[in-house]
Amino acid sequence: MAPRYESLMNSELNRFWGVSYPEFVGELVNGIDFIDNQKLLDVATGTAFIPQFISKQGFSFDQFVGLDITFEMLSNAKQQIENNNFHKPIRLVCASAHEMPFKNNNFDIVICCLATHHMNVDMLLEQIYMELKAGGKFHIGDVGGSKRWKVGIFRAMIKAFAYIYFLFTENLSRARAESEAIANILTIDEWRELIFSNGFESVKTRELKSKRFWTPNPVILEGKKPMEAVNDVHI
Repeated sequence: MAPRYESLMNSELNRFWGVSYPEFVGELVNGIDFIDNQKLLDVATGTAFIPQFISKQGFSFDQFVGLDITFEMLSNAKQQIENNNFHKPIRLVCASAHEMPFKNNNFDIVICCLATHHMNVDMLLEQIYMELKAGGKFHIGDVGGSKRWKVGIFRAMIKAFAYIYFLFTENLSRARAESEAIANILTIDEWRELIFSNGFESVKTRELKSKRFWTPNPVILEGKKPMEAVNDVHI
């Protein structure tokens, strides 16, 4: 997927939600209060579209790190970043979002877009909590689920549909990955419960309206690490 990741995301988001990839990223980024000289982390950065998108908006940051588990994605990201010749460098790190290789209390903002359904969300939130400074915020955008999806027969039908669709439009490995990801798609209520249980406060959730009546709505989520958690290590 790496060489065509951005065009693929653009095509799939248009098909499923009726929006482009840049439009969805714009919805997520527009809800972030950027301040000069912050340290930012983009989790599951892919080809580093979000760090480049934000850099092009003229925001001044102290450090911007893009983390992804797939080396090929980061290779494509590196080439794009070099071609764009940004004033401030974007650092790329190949690692798992479940085991981030950074010191604790390091980032002001953590972003994760269109990736949480491929992760253990509880583990991800634990890692984000540890990486954020006190008062730092995370911003997540992804597909949302409905309570109906928790019913066995509906979940089985959705998993089967995802498997067949991606098998014919992509390949076997993508079909397996997307089918297995259905179990990780959460409702807004489930998101709120997990976010609070991992120690965050000031939780905000926003459900965007899909332009396709047959697909679930995307959600945008925000949480803040408490100011009193200065030297906190959350496990």
